[in-house]
Amino acid sequence: MKGENTNNEFSSLAIRYLSGELFPGEARRFREILEKDTDRKKLFEEYRKIWESAGSLQQKEIYDLDAEWALMSRKLSAGRKGSESIEKPESGEFPLKEKRAGEPITRSLLFYTYRIAAVLVVGLIIAFAWIYGTRVVGTEKLVAEAKPAEVVLSDGTRVTLNLDSKIRYRKTFREDERRVYLEGEAFFEVTEDPSKPFRIHAGNALVEVLGTRFNVNAYRKNPTVEIAVESGLVVLSSRQEQQEQIVLRAGNSGTYNKKSRQLKLNPRADPNIVAWKTRELYFDSTPLREVVDLVNSVYHTNLVIMNDELAACPITVTFKQQSLDAILNVLERTLDLEITREGDQIMLKGEGCPE
Repeated sequence: MKGENTNNEFSSLAIRYLSGELFPGEARRFREILEKDTDRKKLFEEYRKIWESAGSLQQKEIYDLDAEWALMSRKLSAGRKGSESIEKPESGEFPLKEKRAGEPITRSLLFYTYRIAAVLVVGLIIAFAWIYGTRVVGTEKLVAEAKPAEVVLSDGTRVTLNLDSKIRYRKTFREDERRVYLEGEAFFEVTEDPSKPFRIHAGNALVEVLGTRFNVNAYRKNPTVEIAVESGLVVLSSRQEQQEQIVLRAGNSGTYNKKSRQLKLNPRADPNIVAWKTRELYFDSTPLREVVDLVNSVYHTNLVIMNDELAACPITVTFKQQSLDAILNVLERTLDLEITREGDQIMLKGEGCPE
């Protein structure tokens, strides 16, 4: 029984770890257990796979075990001679023998092993699906695909999503906190409420505020989660190691490295970090290649520099909600460019810059 209790405790810890509900010290000790015990580490990886797949089951109201039994019976019967099907056992009892043409036939141990394994696996998946489902019941999801999207949450907080981004949030926040889940990039204007901290789960990074304006860049493809604060205070930490954190003030930016789990505070935020939202672009002796990269990102276009000498040319200019054509006209006159279009490409040609 002692071993069974130990396994149950490990399973409970694994579920709480996967759901991000372990305290920092508990999470650290759990990871130490996995590093020291290879068998448990392998078991945990199986749990992780089930946890990730459980999300696809959360919309199902019930798992039809009777139907699964019938299906399994038909499959097992198909391997035997004759066409009679196996009867479902009554009252949870498994008959040891089955009559066919008057002859007693003993069921194989493998049959019962399959049945027991199927029930255990189904039970485990249902358990994970139920736990996963209870975490998202009563939630809404907003996805920005073709263009940025905006939503006002129940507390008055305004969230603007960049392209290829999504956010999950409760219709009505809990009494003790306001929690949202972000994948991608978003600008937050959080309504101040000291009694309810506003927490953003961005992958393994955790952002906590009371009331402020800031940007979160948490695309999966990026190696870091980046925060830039316009006003107020923001606390950035790891979800698993919340005792290590950095405090960001207006004008600061901070990053969380997904691989090394390290936090970094930058006293000055990139002025173009929210250009995707404001369409305000600032360049100060900036190489043309960087200008083009940002313009492509903000305007979702495909500018291409045709020679390396031109790419290094510096430019100092400010664009405030200008059209793409207006930006191209400024670049053309400033650097004496030849601009041509071919399909979805806009090609920039020129002799480069004088030494």
